[in-house]
Amino acid sequence: MTTLEQAPPRTTPRRGTDARTVWLRRLVALLVIVLPLAWAWLRTTGGGTELVNTGGLGLVDDLLGKALHPALDPEFLGVVGRAVGVTVAFALLGTAGALVLGAVGGLVLSDVAWGAHPGRWVGVVRVPLRGVLVAARSIHELVWALLLVSVLGLDPLVAVIAIAVPFGAQTAKVFADTLDSTTRGPLEALRCAGAAPLPALAYGLLPGALPLLLSYSFYRLECAIRSAVILGVVGVGGLGQELVVSLQSRNWDEVWTLIGAVLLLSAVVDLWSTRVRSGLAVASCSDWSSGLTGATPGKGSGWVRWSGWALLPMLAVAWWYSDLSLSGLFSERTRDLSVRLGADLVPPALPPGGWATLSAGVLDTLAMAVLAMGFAVALTLAIGPLASRPRRDQDGSGAGVLRWGGWAVARVLLLVLRSVPPTVWAVVALLALFPGILPGAVALGLYTGGILGRLVAEAWESVPIRPRAALQDIGVPRSLAGLAATVPAGAQPLVTYTLYRFEICVRDTAIVGVVGAAGLGRLLQENLNAFRFPAVTTLLIASFAVSVAAELFGRRIRRALAP
Repeated sequence: MTTLEQAPPRTTPRRGTDARTVWLRRLVALLVIVLPLAWAWLRTTGGGTELVNTGGLGLVDDLLGKALHPALDPEFLGVVGRAVGVTVAFALLGTAGALVLGAVGGLVLSDVAWGAHPGRWVGVVRVPLRGVLVAARSIHELVWALLLVSVLGLDPLVAVIAIAVPFGAQTAKVFADTLDSTTRGPLEALRCAGAAPLPALAYGLLPGALPLLLSYSFYRLECAIRSAVILGVVGVGGLGQELVVSLQSRNWDEVWTLIGAVLLLSAVVDLWSTRVRSGLAVASCSDWSSGLTGATPGKGSGWVRWSGWALLPMLAVAWWYSDLSLSGLFSERTRDLSVRLGADLVPPALPPGGWATLSAGVLDTLAMAVLAMGFAVALTLAIGPLASRPRRDQDGSGAGVLRWGGWAVARVLLLVLRSVPPTVWAVVALLALFPGILPGAVALGLYTGGILGRLVAEAWESVPIRPRAALQDIGVPRSLAGLAATVPAGAQPLVTYTLYRFEICVRDTAIVGVVGAAGLGRLLQENLNAFRFPAVTTLLIASFAVSVAAELFGRRIRRALAP
């Protein structure tokens, strides 16, 4: 998701802008994208160091050789089952905490909720609140977890809070935007009739916004499952922890069993979330991912109501199963460690090596993100067209069995790419590649390619089929007509989502850095291990600055490419 407010999409061309200016602007924007890609590749390969670790290729061969022989003994399957339960529990509780934070923050940030003349205290609270939320969501869940472990130890609270805080900050922004885009007629009528502010909001605004809010909540749960797996790296439990342990001990058969469990869990949650969004007729996953919340709310369905009611007992079971206790938050030990950590974090200091190390970390982070997006776009162009659901022609004829088979294979492949955590992709890449920018870029590229491919495929499914039908009417083969009609219309979503994912990719470089790749994430992990907390503060500030700069850059390019 984006980490700053986005400008509304332009629906009309700029005044005084002719076609030549538009094309020139697009050419400049494309050069701005291509040149960093060339720079990133040169930075990765220009140092004269070896990239491929030929000694590790045997390990990759061993890993692939066990793909058809996963560990299926009852004892290990029991371990996997318990890890799945812990992962789901963390995701459910983290999402619930994010929704509570998002509801409160969204209500404070919403303009329509406070009317034309909000109280003075609302303005006083909003300014620092916006800054806190931007900072909170710019730090990755894994970094939150690493900091929280210093205070809470390996407590389930670490995973829950690490998900709840950044997700809650993002949810507050989306909830505020959703409330502000809801029809305000019923709310104003109730207020004119003398209704108190809170009941007026409950009966005049919330019913119209509820389908959108529910849809986004289930989307957050889908994201939380992936984050809960990633958080296993810090040792708080779940599938991620078991994966890292099996990878480090080179028990490849166990690795494949755990990957199968991750894929199955992701597929179930994906289907559930998609079914709920379809029932609400609100927005696709791609809409939510790009911050588009203006779709027309639906009336819901029995599946949606069942899902809503089922979540309540599921939360209670998750609380019990994860053995979560809030007492750790208020203990004297936690208070002392929090004060000590706060004192250790300030004043900021440069990491060992000074500005040279810091600037190299920033440049490696940017190069890794740029290369990762290059890999992700290549995967999307290769798989995305097949992953778009086949549609019937206007005469009622549909796609053949081969096309449907290709669609199923492409969808499963995208699911595999985005379900396996980037930390696991990075560990596998580090078997065949020496530590540096390239293994991190490959890992993030595979993971991001799975997400980007799905977003773009969903966007391409909404391209009108009438141009394709017109081409078919004049004798163009169906496959060529589909490409000719879809590619030009689908180019804009591809560019938009690529820039959007680049912003996320910069933030995600911290994940692969923690397991040995390059960039600020690696420096962060090294300084945390050495308890150099003033340097950690500097690295967090640098990460925040890089994330904000990437977002501003992406927004600028999107506006330049807008029609």
